[in-house]
Amino acid sequence: MNIMNKELTYSEAVKRLEEIMNKIQSGGVDIDELTKILAESQELIAFCRNHIYKVEEDVKGIIGSLGVE
Repeated sequence: MNIMNKELTYSEAVKRLEEIMNKIQSGGVDIDELTKILAESQELIAFCRNHIYKVEEDVKGIIGSLGVE
């Protein structure tokens, strides 16, 4: 799964991470799928981090434009 080529919301990414985590914890991932699912998780985590960073920067900009610190 290439996260960068798909329009994805933060909520969808978190939901998918939760699905992956539950699948791994339940033992529902075989060894052949593990690498693929871990790579997808890595992409989702990077997406979420970037999204949080962008929102943080947007909020700082809005607060700064209001003259509030």
